[in-house]
Amino acid sequence: MPDDSTPRSRRALLAAAAGGAAALAAQAALPLTAMAANPNDVVLGTANASTATTSIANSTDGSNSFAVTSVGLGIGVSATSGGTAGVRGISVDGTNAASTTEMAYTGAYGWSPTLPADDGFGVGVWGDSEEVGVYGSGSVAVYGFSDGGIGVIGETTSTTTPAIIAFGATASSPALEVNGKVKFNRAGRKTIGAGKSTLIVNMAGVTSTSKVLAVLNSNRSSRYVRAVVPATGKFTIYLNSSVSSSTYVAYFVFD
Repeated sequence: MPDDSTPRSRRALLAAAAGGAAALAAQAALPLTAMAANPNDVVLGTANASTATTSIANSTDGSNSFAVTSVGLGIGVSATSGGTAGVRGISVDGTNAASTTEMAYTGAYGWSPTLPADDGFGVGVWGDSEEVGVYGSGSVAVYGFSDGGIGVIGETTSTTTPAIIAFGATASSPALEVNGKVKFNRAGRKTIGAGKSTLIVNMAGVTSTSKVLAVLNSNRSSRYVRAVVPATGKFTIYLNSSVSSSTYVAYFVFD
């Protein structure tokens, strides 16, 4: 038996080192999948079957939990459901969000509670683009419904571009159809006092080129609106002659 206290030769030391390096090289050459000891690990590049929810929880504040990048025409995220929403997005708190039954046959559902501030509002789905933010297609491209609230709102800060535009594809195509009452804040009714034949209505945004219609809203024999003349910030309604008692006049301002 060799004496452990005897110094090892240089040849023995070199042989031992070579053997250790070979072992490390062999280990590095093993396929990475061989290191996945848990059969439930998610494997890239293949379909992963599961009988329960797979989730990712990120505890770092301000850090994204999941990111997906696709090249070319590849879809970033594709989700399919057998009956309820394919994608369900919840912001902050989903206590009052729709149930899975209410989301039946819905491609994407988004929910947000009320924003606890006066400088904004909660948004369930936000589409943002330098061109079209949200595009809808189908027999009804966009449908807005509210149980006691507002179905659709369009808002703009532009002085030339309208918040909502309705197009008729051809000269005979209807651009807008309304079933029910219509309210305009630039329409109203005023009173012309007894003994008067003119009425000035002040209204912001009216110019000398505005189109204003007016008609008597009270039955006055032989009396009618002779003219309506717009000016900056106002318009004047002229009757053909003075009225003997207070008379209503209804008006509508187009632009």
